[in-house]
Amino acid sequence: MSNNYPLTVYYDSSCPICEREMRLLQQRDQHGNLLLLDCSSADFVAPAGAPDVASMMKLLHVQTPDGQWVAGVPAFQMIYRGVGFGFASDWLERPPVARMMKILYPLIARFRHFIPGWLKHGSTT
Repeated sequence: MSNNYPLTVYYDSSCPICEREMRLLQQRDQHGNLLLLDCSSADFVAPAGAPDVASMMKLLHVQTPDGQWVAGVPAFQMIYRGVGFGFASDWLERPPVARMMKILYPLIARFRHFIPGWLKHGSTT
């Protein structure tokens, strides 16, 4: 795609909504633009230069091939572009949406473990 890919995506698989989202994105990733790594795993060790694991567990993080770290909504935008969902990335850049997500995403991320477990077992088709 571009020199921003592949992205290494650090996510929390113990979160039902996170796990489901990553499964769906992985199915959509036809060009190998995403390498998914579970930072909630007991044996996970953050790579040199990475944010600490506690920070990585608070918000979704990606690392670009050139070593840059991106977190939160901008990370989702990069992921969505990588799987052909540029329209979703563009939508997240709209000023009213961007302002709303700047407030909402940290709250959603903070309380994500309270989201019902049935989401984890939902259909991926």
